[in-house]
Amino acid sequence: MEKYYNDAIIGNKEITASFTKKGELIRLFYPNTDYRQFIDFLHVGVRINDSSLIYLHDDINNTYNQYYTEETNILNTEILNTYFELKVLQTDYVCSDKNTLIRKYKINNKNNIDLNLDFIVYSSLLTSDNNQTSGYYKNNSLFQYMHDYTFTICSNRKIEKSQINNNQANIQTGIIGDKDYVGMSNDSSIGYNLGTLKPNEEIEFCIYITIFHGADMKNIEKHLEDVKNIDYKKELEKTKKYWEKYVKNHDTIKLTNSNSEYMCALRKIYKRTILLYPLLTNYLTGGISAAVEIDENRTKCGRYSYCWPRDRNIYN
Repeated sequence: MEKYYNDAIIGNKEITASFTKKGELIRLFYPNTDYRQFIDFLHVGVRINDSSLIYLHDDINNTYNQYYTEETNILNTEILNTYFELKVLQTDYVCSDKNTLIRKYKINNKNNIDLNLDFIVYSSLLTSDNNQTSGYYKNNSLFQYMHDYTFTICSNRKIEKSQINNNQANIQTGIIGDKDYVGMSNDSSIGYNLGTLKPNEEIEFCIYITIFHGADMKNIEKHLEDVKNIDYKKELEKTKKYWEKYVKNHDTIKLTNSNSEYMCALRKIYKRTILLYPLLTNYLTGGISAAVEIDENRTKCGRYSYCWPRDRNIYN
């Protein structure tokens, strides 16, 4: 898949992540926005009753509505599968003081029948002959390791099934599983059984994405136990307050409070610009990327994640 557009961007001082308008996570940079991009693709989907896998970001029966929580870099994507009448609110945010991206799902059964849900995460990292990725499942977490970086996915729920190798053969069925717990594979998948949702019942479910630099697996595994115990509601509120304060501190123009359509649109653009620039800034060097990369394979342009010497650090 060629990824030419970023419809939304979130992050903190270490992580920058971008999304499509349907909520698909398409890029993740770490430890700076002008450094390494890890993701080839990261797809999430549900298997409902005896269906095949229904991708949340791409299904003919899905409708979408996406918006930021006001004056923050917290992204909300509303997804409604009209066939099963399953409503999903996907909320993506990066913790303000942790290198962890939290994906929170509020799932509601709007149908008049019971819906049994399996939730599948299918992750593929960028790889090459000289930079191969290995998949590794252990301690209720998925590890994807490449050249001194470890990309991890875990949850506040138990993983029910996993598959490290040859996911392409069966991922579309939504039925995954193999005997391998480690392998030289850039794409791997994990699955969670969310149980049966009765009509009008609702559940919340989170996955946590974290990147580590270094190969000390014991320390990584120890840190992941802390990640799994994150209070996602407190982190969401803390992240919200962080960005609200950031906007307040950087709102130097003080646009008029006129409620005209023009001024409302102008204030929205102005505050979104304030929120965008820290996600493009390397806070260690002061460099500001011209854009989050849009053409890694150079099929349409010569790449554009440049950093201009004239730019300065705006974090302070």
